[in-house]
Amino acid sequence: SLLGLAVRLLENNPDVSAFYRERFRFVSVDEFQDVDARQYRLLTLIAPPPVGNLCVIGDPHQAIYGFRGADASCFDRFRRDYPGAATVALRRNYRSSGTIVAASSQIIAEKASVPIAEIVRDMHERITIHTAPSEPAEAEFVVATIEQAVGGHSFFSIDSGRAGGQDAALSFADFAVLYRTDAQASALTEAFARSGIPFRKHSHAPLAEEPTVRALLDALDAIDAPDHDLATRLQNAAQRLAAGNDDTAAINLTLQRLLLVAQTCGDDQARFFDAVALASDADFWDARAEGVALLTLHAAKGLEFTFVFIVGLEDGVLPMHWGKADNIAEDEMAEERRLFFVGMTRAKDRLVLSRALKRHWHGRVREQKPSPFLADIESELTRHQQAQLRRKPEDRQLKLF
Repeated sequence: SLLGLAVRLLENNPDVSAFYRERFRFVSVDEFQDVDARQYRLLTLIAPPPVGNLCVIGDPHQAIYGFRGADASCFDRFRRDYPGAATVALRRNYRSSGTIVAASSQIIAEKASVPIAEIVRDMHERITIHTAPSEPAEAEFVVATIEQAVGGHSFFSIDSGRAGGQDAALSFADFAVLYRTDAQASALTEAFARSGIPFRKHSHAPLAEEPTVRALLDALDAIDAPDHDLATRLQNAAQRLAAGNDDTAAINLTLQRLLLVAQTCGDDQARFFDAVALASDADFWDARAEGVALLTLHAAKGLEFTFVFIVGLEDGVLPMHWGKADNIAEDEMAEERRLFFVGMTRAKDRLVLSRALKRHWHGRVREQKPSPFLADIESELTRHQQAQLRRKPEDRQLKLF
């Protein structure tokens, strides 16, 4: 990789290392908890310990990218390598209500190596823990709750009693629905599409892995038009791909995203392909867009919303594991805790934690046990509600008169 080549260059060429150390005499690293071993090595080559002019900023409680190679122990390593570095702890949470801060701190407290966040805002309403009979019912609960919170967006929602107008000041952009894996989004998108509520879906998945993106890049690569700029070639490729393709909406959305990437690459098509390879779906997040946000927990990092739902709070889904919970490695369980903590602290005022009794998971419909994380939250901070199972009405003969 490019990073590996840079590390090798600095390690094997002292004169080059000296040049860049002189050029970058002060180095600042944001989101330090996300660095991997090779990135850390690059930092030590540019700002050698133990006295390098290096400032790192991050939160060990938000180290959630172990699957990418990020090293959650990077802060401990930094303290060992740079023992003279001063530490400034920013522990106050100004975003979330006191209730949410207290509950999220209880989730992370067992694995925390530094004190938990300090409560600044008042203790607002309790966190709702909802139990739905099935995955589709869970999605319908989310839709109905949002309709009620905004006061109803259609005559149907008002007539059906699903809208109560409790929080008329809220807009759809104030809501987010978070989930562990993108496979959980299907039931949610179907429920939102039926309701007519505007929504926007994003994930942390690489952009180049989307089938429509790959198809459009292949169509672009087949075009031989040196007289046209990159944007024009992209538009021509999209037109070719759309011919005979029913999913023109997906092609147009992909085109708009790729045009944004192309703006940073001039007419260099090779540079454009490299930029797309490094981009992710979450890079195109627009906080100004109106609509409920459907996001993986990883993609939600760094964002905030007034009202947050976290769905799929079931053992095996969150925390995610493929066998028995007892078999999950300690470091993996710790990262699942941190991921849940990140999701909870996206909420400013209201938080709903939801689970389903049955879910299509690992290839079949399964009975689901509650996530063990729910038991870590004190009962004083929560209120439980369970959807009533609909009973099949008894057949009876109606009288003619």
